[in-house]
Amino acid sequence: MGGGRLGEGLRPEDPRSAGPYRLLARWPGPRPVPPRGGMYVGRDRNHGHAVVCLLPPAAYEAAEALHRGPVPGVPHVLDLRTGTEPSWVALAHTPAVSLSDVGRRPGTESGALPLEQSVRLAAEIAGTLAALHARGISYGAVAPDGVWLTTGRPLLMALHSCRMPTTPPREPERGEGQGPRPGAGPGQPVPHSRVSTVPAAFMAPEVAAGRPSSTAADVYSLAVLLLHTASGRLPFGDGPPPVLAYRALHDRPELADLPGALGEVVAAALAASPADRPTAAELCQTLAPGGQDGERTPDPLPGRVIAALAARTQAIADLEVADADANDGGDGDNEEGGDNDGHGDDRAPADADAHEPPHPVTLAATPPSPAPVPAPATSDVPAPPTRRRVLSGLLTGAAGAALGVAGTLAWSALTRADSRTGPSAAGGGSGTGSRVPGMPPAALWRLDDPTARTRLLPVSSADHCLMTRGDVLYGHDLRTGKEVWQLPAVGSTPPVQVPGDRFLTATREGLSLCSMRDGRTQWLQRDEQLAKVLAADGASAWLLTADGSPTGGYLLAAFDLDHRKELWRTPLPSGFGNAQLATTVGPETVFVEVQVPRQMFRDVTAVRTLAIAGFERSSGRMLWNRSYPDVHGGPASVVDPAGGGRLFLLSGGRAHAYDLKTGTRLWESQALVAGTNAPPFFSGHTLYLADDGTGPIVAVDPDTGRTLWEQTLTENLEWNMLGSMTTSASGRTLYLATLHQVTATGIPSGKRLWQTGLAGVEAREPFQLAAVPGTLLVARPSAVVALPAD
Repeated sequence: MGGGRLGEGLRPEDPRSAGPYRLLARWPGPRPVPPRGGMYVGRDRNHGHAVVCLLPPAAYEAAEALHRGPVPGVPHVLDLRTGTEPSWVALAHTPAVSLSDVGRRPGTESGALPLEQSVRLAAEIAGTLAALHARGISYGAVAPDGVWLTTGRPLLMALHSCRMPTTPPREPERGEGQGPRPGAGPGQPVPHSRVSTVPAAFMAPEVAAGRPSSTAADVYSLAVLLLHTASGRLPFGDGPPPVLAYRALHDRPELADLPGALGEVVAAALAASPADRPTAAELCQTLAPGGQDGERTPDPLPGRVIAALAARTQAIADLEVADADANDGGDGDNEEGGDNDGHGDDRAPADADAHEPPHPVTLAATPPSPAPVPAPATSDVPAPPTRRRVLSGLLTGAAGAALGVAGTLAWSALTRADSRTGPSAAGGGSGTGSRVPGMPPAALWRLDDPTARTRLLPVSSADHCLMTRGDVLYGHDLRTGKEVWQLPAVGSTPPVQVPGDRFLTATREGLSLCSMRDGRTQWLQRDEQLAKVLAADGASAWLLTADGSPTGGYLLAAFDLDHRKELWRTPLPSGFGNAQLATTVGPETVFVEVQVPRQMFRDVTAVRTLAIAGFERSSGRMLWNRSYPDVHGGPASVVDPAGGGRLFLLSGGRAHAYDLKTGTRLWESQALVAGTNAPPFFSGHTLYLADDGTGPIVAVDPDTGRTLWEQTLTENLEWNMLGSMTTSASGRTLYLATLHQVTATGIPSGKRLWQTGLAGVEAREPFQLAAVPGTLLVARPSAVVALPAD
């Protein structure tokens, strides 16, 4: 089951309401417990969401105990009715997907999460179970479909499965004229109260033999869950309950995928006799020796889980749209009726899957019709949400963060009725709260390119950004993503930003200064020898030009933009030529470095000699020309232009710093960085390194080489899956692109903020990133998405 889908809508036999909650669809979870049970997405009269569990009599006492006092890891009980038919409990809704929704990690035969994260997850579940068991409550649903992942701690919310086995369950009050429930006399267990909600493979042997679930059975199920989440395997294989119970009683569990000490812990929890198993509290202490820290920042979830959370929230919003549309032409919401029999609504069942959002291209081609202006309110009862309310709500809600997962909205769908877009408009969505911690911000717009030739450029103004498709340069409105202008035949050399919302580009005719707003050429300096624009700083630009000689040499030239004249030109050293040059401008020195092109596949053991030269900014005189052997074969260097300049390079598995003015080596890093590295990045007086085997993000003090912090990613990486890094315009967030997702990390804390991906497009290379004022652009060749940034 996909994380965004709600499984199915309401069936004819399902109730349509529970007290004040209108039931919208079935909530995916453990199978219902006869004679009744099950979970639903509900909406109250204020359009707030809840997860509503229908309760069998055996679960009444446990639900009442949780209503009296909360348990960390169990959603807050909003309301409870055990004297009605049906009986129900309403739980606070948090964006959540079950482990069964997530499935295996892509491209592996292992489980849903890496081993270390699976152990932490099991420890948190054990902590919740320990708190439940301390109250005499057994959960009875520890399985992939009974454990939900959120951006915080995991949740146990299948309250219809909870039991307090020390006392017999109580019957709900029967209406006048109704006899006693068949087979359920006073003091006798209700029929089917011992039916387990967990799959056979997660069922303790005593439960498979017909005994009711217990606290010891929860521990057994958790041990199976830990193994399955980490490895995708089951300790006794799969099969019918009697077969698995026999294996559990007579065979040793298969735990080869777990390291020795952890395997022993899991084996103890899988003991055939309930008395031989550790308690949940003991298991929690063993899995998390330091204890459960309530103030600890939750571990970041894999990008696909974040996407599933966003898609699930989108699916619930789509139910709101369907329900609102039905109300617009139907009988309303029965707001005044209070509790009813649950069947007062004869509408056709709502099918969640029928309301999957269309593909963004469809949305872009057919923007939504403007919503009618509502009439003035005549009562205190909130109006049902209109389609416009839902769409504006997605701007700041978790659903907008899916970036293409079954519900990304194209720019046309994000346009508000007053035509305002962007962060300021997004903040005005009605009915929405602040962004869910750990979730990426809601997308501002998405642009699709059917030709799959889009390349982002690090050139922008307050209102516009640039990108290329083939040989054509395009200007786009940063607020909406709409194309504003295009400039054909710009060639393969990228433009360079200059002050005044302008950019420089080398064309076939010469040096062209263009407006960022409309792409028009403000002036053209004809130069047939111009090869490319290397860099710009203030009113000065540095150009690469051919010297016109038979030997084909190249010159570095400085150009005054205000007076449109060349300041100086100087020959480049041999070997620089028309190679891929990186030019960094400092207060006194211009640094020109020969770089290697970024290759998707390369020999990660290869080394090269790095060449870099320094030129006096005022006169063009070459100050020095240096070479550094044994540098990693890929992009492996970055320059800090302050002072006389420092060069940071990767060589011999470590980072090294050199004073470019004197040539002296300053330090060698503590951190190991193999040839599988991504390009190093320098920003805000910090050096950032990325390697698939050592972090992969490492922050290094540029003065000493000391490691400031390290941050791992929750995905399996190979070196060719690592992309570039950039920071937000404020310098408070670091972004790293990989093949499948983008990760945001706080600066200077090193705290993981969020991860996300872009679904619906093929991943052939790492994401492209471009940080512009207030916005982060994330792109594949076939799609660009804009996210608000600090």
